Amino acid sequence: MQDPSHNHETGGLRGLSLRARTLLIAAGMYLAFLVIAFAVISPEQYDLSAGDVAPATITASRDTVDENATERRRAAAVAAVSNVYYKDETVSEVVLQDLEAAFSELRSVRELGAQIRAGESYSGSFSDNDYQQAAAMVGSLTLTNYQLRTLMNTTESDFENLYQSLLSATRTALVSTISEGKVEDAIANIQQIVAYNTRTDLWYNVGIPLLRKLLKPNMLIDQAATEANRQKAAEAVEPTLYKQGQNIVVKGDRVTSDQIAVLESLGLISGDGPDMLLYLGTAVIVAAIMGTIVLSAYCFAGVSLIGKNALIMFISAVLTVLLCLLVGSYADMAYIPVLLAPALVVNLIGARPAYLTNLFMALYLSFLAFQGTDLLTTDMLCVMLTASVGGTLAIYLMRRNPTRVYLLLAGLAAGVVNMAMLTCVGVFTSAEGVRAVLIRSMGAIPGAMLASVLCIGLQPVMETLFNLITPAKLVELSNPSQPLLRRLMIEAPGTYHHSMVVANLAEAAAEEVGADALLVRVGAYYHDIGKLMRPQYFKENQVGDNPHDRTEPQMSAAILTEHTRDGAELAKKQHLPHQIIDLIQQHHGDTPVMYFYAKAIEKLGAENVDIADFRYDGPKPQSEEAAILMLADTVEAAVRSLQDPTREKMSEMIRKLVRNKMEDGQLDECTLTFRDIGKICSAFETVLQGVFHERIEYPDLNAKKANRMREKALKKRTGAAQ
Repeated sequence: MQDPSHNHETGGLRGLSLRARTLLIAAGMYLAFLVIAFAVISPEQYDLSAGDVAPATITASRDTVDENATERRRAAAVAAVSNVYYKDETVSEVVLQDLEAAFSELRSVRELGAQIRAGESYSGSFSDNDYQQAAAMVGSLTLTNYQLRTLMNTTESDFENLYQSLLSATRTALVSTISEGKVEDAIANIQQIVAYNTRTDLWYNVGIPLLRKLLKPNMLIDQAATEANRQKAAEAVEPTLYKQGQNIVVKGDRVTSDQIAVLESLGLISGDGPDMLLYLGTAVIVAAIMGTIVLSAYCFAGVSLIGKNALIMFISAVLTVLLCLLVGSYADMAYIPVLLAPALVVNLIGARPAYLTNLFMALYLSFLAFQGTDLLTTDMLCVMLTASVGGTLAIYLMRRNPTRVYLLLAGLAAGVVNMAMLTCVGVFTSAEGVRAVLIRSMGAIPGAMLASVLCIGLQPVMETLFNLITPAKLVELSNPSQPLLRRLMIEAPGTYHHSMVVANLAEAAAEEVGADALLVRVGAYYHDIGKLMRPQYFKENQVGDNPHDRTEPQMSAAILTEHTRDGAELAKKQHLPHQIIDLIQQHHGDTPVMYFYAKAIEKLGAENVDIADFRYDGPKPQSEEAAILMLADTVEAAVRSLQDPTREKMSEMIRKLVRNKMEDGQLDECTLTFRDIGKICSAFETVLQGVFHERIEYPDLNAKKANRMREKALKKRTGAAQ
């Protein structure tokens, strides 16, 4: 299929204008698909606060972490981690030495008290000076007057008993280790050993303060190792995760502060800003999908994404996406008409753009269908398979036969294949039985048929909107009831007959070299419609009288060469596709009208005649189809003039005419190769041999004469018998 925008909007300011329009279309496509994606992924927001009753069940729009619950679990895991200790061997010796020194000071205080009590001036209580003197004797700890009085009133036996018991118990405690932070536990253990044979007031006023001052742990916390263990414990706690689609709040339940925090993180609370990461990720993914299509088009030679092509692909894709979203909101995923876009594009602009459109639909709709964080969700896999497999099959089946019946058959075939794909996916992922999966998968058939029916309805609209030349449009234009063809048949019957023969020649040649045979056939029907302006000036329409006999050669040439311009104007007025107009303008190239050029030389002399005045306006054929039409037109007119056209004469004439066109440079701007030229000549020979086949010579005999001869023969036979 021809590119609707070829060669008509390239070069100079037109080229810049086309690029600008293409960029504008691309930007519009991106924004449109981005808006659709945002509309699909944007979650509904709720006016809720902690303690409110949930008006609806709210699910997670994406995977998210309950940070509050996770932090509590991590704190509990850290708190459960035991400290790591290391033993300080020097602590025991230091503690025991300090105890010895402290008891030496306390012993001096006890002895001072005994001396004061034994003195004559003792009145039953100690004076302030006595307490001050006693306090000055103790440097290891600070004792109150009450504690000093207890010590100063203690007997030597009680004191020595405390000393021996406390020192022994402390040594034992240190041997069995005292952990950092467990000193009070160690004092309690020592109390159980010492307190039962020690005066209570002496133990509480002297023993315990002394231990609290001097007793130290010999098992110290290894801060680095302990912190490392806590870190490992915290990291080992799995986050409290809400999976996409999981209920966060159930309708009718009171909403907790933790649930509010989760909803806020998802942007589901009214007044919260949008989830920018969600939107940013969506924007990047949509851009990546469109970039993939552009790169694929670049890799596919001959696929154009400019001008009308891009706009047609865009409109088809947007319509299909919106329709799929509409159907998907009311029915199962199997029913979505994902085949509509590729079916429209293949019928409007060709198979390769349709493959690109199908690739976009597979990627984009799969993204919209994505649910959860698994590698592929069920809906995503279903959409991807139905779009890629079913769409590709539909394109393959419709690429050469665009009829409505075949379009429905292609949709049916694609629907059956999609049903098989969905059944396989259902068997892999569904807990239902095969029967239930098969019944649900059958929705793919009506979905594909819906796409085909919509394609049939939308195709004429798109053709008219963009003035496209599709196979269906070409078939419509080939109908003899078309206004221009009907006029040609009535007003210029010779030209009409000539056009039909040229169409047969051109179609056969196009099929041989892989050109668009339908386009060149229809172009041949219309290539000479310009002759309707002055049909009597063209030989095939003349009966006896030839106006050129009374016309100057220059004027005759001008009249003949004018028919390509006239034909283009008529075609434009009838809104024929520009590909047909191209064939009308290019089928003579800038060939000179040699007959009248020779007459002008004969009449005026070679020095007074410029061959440029006898040439057609051109341009030269720009496509294979235009070149084939030129050769077919030239060959048909020339071979028709042959006397007694044999196969050898026709072959020689065809190759001579083609060679002349090549030598005149008429085929320089098209893509035909020498091999193509040979195939074209052979195709022309085959067709023309059928047109100008030899006929038997009928005898000069009529019915009356035959009857008389029969009667004479019967009379002779009767007479002989008698």
